[in-house]
Amino acid sequence: MSELLCSVIIVTWNRRKELELAIDSILAQTIAAKLEVIVVDNGSTDGTVEWLQTAYDDRLRLFQFAENRGACHGRNAGIHLARAKHICFLDSDALILELHTLETCLKALNTEPAIRAVAVPIWFDRARTRPFCLGGYITPHGYFFPHRSFTETEDPDMISSCFAVWEKGMLMELRGFDPWFFWGIEDMDLALRARWNALRGAPAGTQFRIMMDGAVLHEMSQGGRHFKPGDFLPSFHAFERQRLRLVMGYGGLREFFKVLILSVLQREQIARDAWMKRMTRREWFWALLAYPAIRLFYLPIDAFKQRQNHLESTPVPITVRDSANPSVRR
Repeated sequence: MSELLCSVIIVTWNRRKELELAIDSILAQTIAAKLEVIVVDNGSTDGTVEWLQTAYDDRLRLFQFAENRGACHGRNAGIHLARAKHICFLDSDALILELHTLETCLKALNTEPAIRAVAVPIWFDRARTRPFCLGGYITPHGYFFPHRSFTETEDPDMISSCFAVWEKGMLMELRGFDPWFFWGIEDMDLALRARWNALRGAPAGTQFRIMMDGAVLHEMSQGGRHFKPGDFLPSFHAFERQRLRLVMGYGGLREFFKVLILSVLQREQIARDAWMKRMTRREWFWALLAYPAIRLFYLPIDAFKQRQNHLESTPVPITVRDSANPSVRR
């Protein structure tokens, strides 16, 4: 095989149908001959692993965890396994629409040293009328900023882990994804570590770039999710726990009081929406007071954990098929 330009990492769990579209979109890229696809399965029970063993040639390297360890552990395992200088993350329910997308992203990374990671617009529909994320922007109190993220693309605060291309060296410097963020926000956390220069000697002010001539479709599969789209309350509370750990772990006591005040104001504003009226008084209490108080108690632990090397703590997946080490088979 010619020199690898990029390792594409897909972490999946019970998404066999969507995964086929994702992999096919990678192998259709203009530089497909210089790509490797690393699939890390999180203990799927829908026949994904058995199907993958015969569906693709040796460009696809297949690994598996015995149980669902979350996307972060899967991506970190993929980072360790990647052989190329650049790494692309692609969700298993997403697919690349433009054939030149990866080529364009790699060209930007190779020609503009200030750029350390790139993405493309991500859409909910093939007609590209409903954006999932053009550029990723974060409010001061740790929320995804929809209006800016759907309309702006200039040097965003973050890039979505649904599709992003990073330098492998940068990911190693940043210590990988934090597996505590089992459900969402892990890409915010990674981006903030890059942005805020959390490591000694790391490049200051890491820049992200959105390549507007590429495109990715995010199909938001109903399968392979702990929370379904209609499960508002469980997903809301999970998000709140993670959001508060993110902003307070980095910002300390000052951020705690700021987040508390802004959260109250935010809830009063959002409460006008009918879909928020399902929350009981007890649930409002947890969102406004209990979760911030719990995270305040854990603040020293959170701050410490956010600076751990997540790559070092990543478990090693089972090798199912690996062209880089052909003698190893499950």
